[in-house]
Amino acid sequence: MEAENKEVQYLPFSFEGSGKEFFRIWIVNIALTILTLGIYSAWAKVRTNRYFYANTYLNGSNFEYNAEPKRILIGRLIVFGIYAIFIIFFEYLVMMEVAGVIALIAFLVMPWLIRQAVSFKLRNTSYRNVPFRYTGTTWKFYKFFIFNALLFIILAGIASFVPFVNMIVIFLLVGYIYVKFKELLINNSHYGDGDFHFSGEVGDVYSIYFKITGWMILIGIAIGVVVAILIPAIFGGSGAEEIITLSQVGTESEGEAEISMMDMLIPMLGIFAIYLPLIFFQKGLSDGYHSNFVRDNTTLDRANLKGIMSPVKLGWISLTNILAIIFSLGLLYPWTKVRYIKYKLEHTYFRCVDYEQFESHGYVQGSTIGEETVDFFDIDIGL
Repeated sequence: MEAENKEVQYLPFSFEGSGKEFFRIWIVNIALTILTLGIYSAWAKVRTNRYFYANTYLNGSNFEYNAEPKRILIGRLIVFGIYAIFIIFFEYLVMMEVAGVIALIAFLVMPWLIRQAVSFKLRNTSYRNVPFRYTGTTWKFYKFFIFNALLFIILAGIASFVPFVNMIVIFLLVGYIYVKFKELLINNSHYGDGDFHFSGEVGDVYSIYFKITGWMILIGIAIGVVVAILIPAIFGGSGAEEIITLSQVGTESEGEAEISMMDMLIPMLGIFAIYLPLIFFQKGLSDGYHSNFVRDNTTLDRANLKGIMSPVKLGWISLTNILAIIFSLGLLYPWTKVRYIKYKLEHTYFRCVDYEQFESHGYVQGSTIGEETVDFFDIDIGL
């Protein structure tokens, strides 16, 4: 059987959708969400997910998203209601004790909320009419968060007394916690009666961090050299000195003051224009390294996943996407979203001997509150 498994080829995922098709869904979603004061957002989310799932194919079959908009709306209203009550007590009634109790309760239930979000997303995803499942218990999430929170506080606190050691300890802890969280998510996930397993090592994550840091240092040096050459060329090397002199003497006219402000504003805008794309390049770069790492270390019974993304190319896609969104005033967002997802999917492979071996356990509805809380506060759980 092992020899047979080696002969099976990896098959790529594919995405058959387009930015033009998604644009029609996206623009209607925005319009109806505004007209209904946000109520339609639950239906918008389902329409978006169903479009992307339905256009994602593996071995000739597509995925499905089975969540009900009404259930998502109820969960979203509960989350919004709790947040609104907190704002009322915190901002308007200035009852800090009550607001603090609400915030504390929200913090204490966060592990349960994240667990519910993971379970809901998997239970409402299916492939070849076989749904995914999540069997991780709430207690496992509380143990994870309590243990790692205490570990972080104790070790970082002790190391804070030694210069530079604190940063090293945090660096090591972040990699360790990342791997353990992936184990919590993946090792309790199932496709039908098949079990996912994650075998990633912490050392590989540290290697990723060093690679990302190396790339950002090289890019930072390159940008610094370019800026050092361009700024004097544009401003003649005397713009800053003139501004200081004029401010000290206090004799400049209004026109001269406006010129001085522009001389200060343009370099600031230039730095921002460089810094913003750099952030998104780092985001795509990091996503590429981490996605390959997770895929290469994840199996489904005897089936294997594999990631062959180029982190640098994904960083470039992320960088150019944000520029396209800015210069199009947001109208190219559907194209950028499809472009990013399409690249990631088409560079993800799966090797399986028999796609019919996985039997369904049936569809089980889960709580939407956890998922809506995660989405509302923009917490990335890394699925």
